[in-house]
Amino acid sequence: MPANFIEFTDEYKETCRTTWYADGRTTQFEKLQVIIPKDSRGRKPTVRTLRQWKKDMMWDFWADDLDSRALAILEDTLITQKAEMLKRHAGMAHALQMQGMTYLEKTGFDTSSSAVSAIIKGAELERVSRGIGEMMVKMATMTDGELKDEIMNQINRASENNQIIDSELVPEKEDTNASSSDSS
Repeated sequence: MPANFIEFTDEYKETCRTTWYADGRTTQFEKLQVIIPKDSRGRKPTVRTLRQWKKDMMWDFWADDLDSRALAILEDTLITQKAEMLKRHAGMAHALQMQGMTYLEKTGFDTSSSAVSAIIKGAELERVSRGIGEMMVKMATMTDGELKDEIMNQINRASENNQIIDSELVPEKEDTNASSSDSS
């Protein structure tokens, strides 16, 4: 290195990295070289130097980590918003049921089917809003074969999405009628 050569500071390199990230992780280093600020000595690194910094300082690894953290924050926000929405729906459903019951208590069953409908619809909405979804209701009416098919569908879907399913093998119960008829 020449005696008058002064390296860029770590802080300046960090500025270049954050500028690259803020610009959408550009692959056009010529563009990046134009938009990064000059350092305290009025210099900018060459395009080749920027590419080397990206490689040596693992900018992509750093950016991937930031992206995953941002995604996690976004997901948490969406989950919180959905939970708040479901709480509101459950509250509205309960109020709807109470209004229907109040109407029925005052006027009786024969005067309005809308009060009965309000109670039923409110109960359905409250059930769904409180997390007892349609799948639970559907599963309650399924035969053993349909349940097995549904479980296999869920396992296949999880496998396709590289999800791990942790479970223990539970032996099937023997049919006591079949074993007693076999012994006779």
